[in-house]
Amino acid sequence: MKKIHVGMLVVLFVALAATVFAFGPGSGPAGYGGAGGPGLTRSGYGYGPGLNLNLSKEQADKLWQLKEKHRNETSAMRYELFQKQNELRTLYANPGADDATILARQKEVNALRTKLQDKAVQFKLDERKILTPEQLKQINEYGRGRGFSRRGYGPGACGRL
Repeated sequence: MKKIHVGMLVVLFVALAATVFAFGPGSGPAGYGGAGGPGLTRSGYGYGPGLNLNLSKEQADKLWQLKEKHRNETSAMRYELFQKQNELRTLYANPGADDATILARQKEVNALRTKLQDKAVQFKLDERKILTPEQLKQINEYGRGRGFSRRGYGPGACGRL
């Protein structure tokens, strides 16, 4: 009986180990870093499905640095927006909350969103300076999709009350 249990455990272990090794090294379909480096997608730098921009190492590095700079510059604003949205939700849930207070908080949220959108536009303009005209044309033909560490279109669930 003991031999059967040990044998079954060995078979189970081998079966589970085989599924782990089937995925191979790295993160994602193109292995660690995908085609363009750490954090980049298989199709290049996070653009739509099947789009391969054939980024040079220098372009990929510049885009990565640009993304990190943008993320660091907007981190405090994103956190502040998150806090203000939570405060606004709390105000809406409070039956005794003053209308003027809610309106003032909403204006603060709107102002932060506008600042973040302006930063996003500047990021896209800086990104364009790194890419070649052919790569920009390719992006225009296929669209951006949900890549480049963005969450897609619109504010998402966090932007809703």
